[in-house]
Amino acid sequence: MTCRACTGYHPVRIDAYPVGNPRASLVAAHRADEERTSAPGPIHVHYDQIHDAFAVIRTDVPEHA
Repeated sequence: MTCRACTGYHPVRIDAYPVGNPRASLVAAHRADEERTSAPGPIHVHYDQIHDAFAVIRTDVPEHA
């Protein structure tokens, strides 16, 4: 299923936290909050199934030539 927050944008992975850490979800959410204060685009957290990690994602608007 496609993420609605990423559709039509260019997702940029900022950081990731392995699911093996019981606090990974909380740490990723905290990192996303920190990034929101300084990042130019919307920030959210994805579960990355391939890497089994919570990834902090910034969605940049693609530049059209």
